[in-house]
Amino acid sequence: MKSNILIRGIEIIETMASIGPANIEKICDETKISKSAIYRILCILEDLKYVSRYRNIAEDIWRLDFKLLKIANDIISRMDLRNEVRDILLKLSNETNEIVQFGVLHNGKFLVLEAIRRPRGLINVANIGDEIDINISAAGIAILAYHDEEEQNLILENKKFQKFTNKTLTNADDIRKELKKIKKYGYSFDDQNFAIGHRCIGAPIFNFTKKVIAGVNISGHISTFSDERIDELAQIVKKYALEASKRMGFEID
Repeated sequence: MKSNILIRGIEIIETMASIGPANIEKICDETKISKSAIYRILCILEDLKYVSRYRNIAEDIWRLDFKLLKIANDIISRMDLRNEVRDILLKLSNETNEIVQFGVLHNGKFLVLEAIRRPRGLINVANIGDEIDINISAAGIAILAYHDEEEQNLILENKKFQKFTNKTLTNADDIRKELKKIKKYGYSFDDQNFAIGHRCIGAPIFNFTKKVIAGVNISGHISTFSDERIDELAQIVKKYALEASKRMGFEID
């Protein structure tokens, strides 16, 4: 009995890692496990702090939580996605002479896995392990742009975004418009959304299944991150994001 619960628990965790936050019906559709069994197992996992839930209108939405994040981070620090692309991140930093951040989307936020700083840096950026709201993360919003509409709505409709400057996007509809623009051009541009004088350009990274798995951005002060450099910097970021994607097995059709 215990081994059966363990096997189903692992299957549920793997499914949630793949589809993101979801209700029991969605998990049932993906795993074909009965709803009652899923609920029992989720409650056990919740007690163990492997999953958590939040209320969305009239139903619970379940998501992977901090304990699994710590396990994942321990694995990442050893194997890992960051190490696989770190040489590419260094090349991006050297070519642009700007700060580079790399990470993944976790529970609707951008989780920083790597941050390469420049000696001359005039701005402060998040550290490794920090989580940043997607409305102030160029890499985070670039990742979200390539998720399906249902996943985007789960994040946008259940989050009250903080306003940091008069340019910060906090309205869900405005963020959706930005997501469409990112998919059209292949990169995101954060023009002082977090702090006056702070600009970022981000791009998504894909794996061999063409699924978005991570994102990268450069950050700099407006004194060096000038209007005249934006197009040039965007193409450089896209170039190295594509190189990282190819490292993950991605192929262009």
